[in-house]
Amino acid sequence: MKVMIDREGCIECGVCEQTCEDVFILDTGEKASIVEKYRKSSRAVGEIPDSLIDCASSAASSCPVQVITTE
Repeated sequence: MKVMIDREGCIECGVCEQTCEDVFILDTGEKASIVEKYRKSSRAVGEIPDSLIDCASSAASSCPVQVITTE
């Protein structure tokens, strides 16, 4: 599954990381990113295994500004 973050719209609340730390990371003073293990073309785009789909989908739906998308 492909996961993307609109980092410009990220408000750095940390909900994504709290919900799914295996996919998302929020370094102090930074916008949310995909963990390095799953990054593809940038910090905002990743490809995750099937075992993390539910986790990433929960994070996307929990995001208060809805900047995480999955395909």
